Amino acid sequence: MSDSSQDFEKQGRSSVSSASAERIKQLARESKVCGLSGDPSLPENLRDLIREADQSKRLLSDEEIQECCDWSGLEAAPLTALQRQVSDLVDQARADLLSEQPQLVQPGGKLYPKDRADACWRDCFHFLRVSIYGTALRKSAVTDSDGMQCLAELYALLDVPVPGLLLALDRLRLHSVDSYSRLGEGVDTKTLGDALSHLGNMIRKEMKRHDGSQRESSEADIK
Repeated sequence: MSDSSQDFEKQGRSSVSSASAERIKQLARESKVCGLSGDPSLPENLRDLIREADQSKRLLSDEEIQECCDWSGLEAAPLTALQRQVSDLVDQARADLLSEQPQLVQPGGKLYPKDRADACWRDCFHFLRVSIYGTALRKSAVTDSDGMQCLAELYALLDVPVPGLLLALDRLRLHSVDSYSRLGEGVDTKTLGDALSHLGNMIRKEMKRHDGSQRESSEADIK
C-alpha cells in the first residue's frame, strides 16, 4: 500500500525470491488504502486536506480534525482524544493476535523475522489512521478500489498471513470502538466501527478475487 510501500519494498528484497522484484516495487507504489481524497461528495478543501495527510502517512492534526468535523457535524474533541490512543490501541490488537497465534512471530512463522511483524503492526496503524479520517468526515467507505486490488496482490506475493492480519484488525476495531465510546457524548462509534469493518471486508474481497484469478490463470496454463 502506498501507506507503507517502503516497508513492503524492503520485505520484497529480503524475503521474496520467486516474485519479480520490479513487480513488487510497482505494487508497492500503486497499493493504496485511502480513497477519501477522490470522494466527490466531499468539498475540495477537505479532499486536499486528506490527500496531504495520507501522502505524509500521518494522523490528522487537531486543527484538521476540527475542520473535518465542522463540515460533518461531529464533535471533534473525543476524536482528537482517540487519536492520542492510536499506538496503545495497535499494541492491544497485537497482544490479542499474539496471544491467540504466538507461532506467527516464532522461527518459521509468517511474521518472522521481526521486520515482517513490524510491517504488520504498521499496517494496523495505517488502517486505524484512515478509519479516523473517515470518522471525522462521517464516511465509512474509506478505501480506494484499485489500490486495494494492488494491495491484495502484494500481500499474496509477500506471503502476508492475511487471516492473522484480519484477526488483528477485528480486535483493533473492538478496542477502538470501546475506547471511543468512553470519551464522552458526541461520538460516532458506528462510523468508526463500520470503517474498520469495511477495510477488513475489502481485504477479504480483494484477496478472494486475486486468489480466484490466480487459479483461473493456472488452469489456463494447464490446458
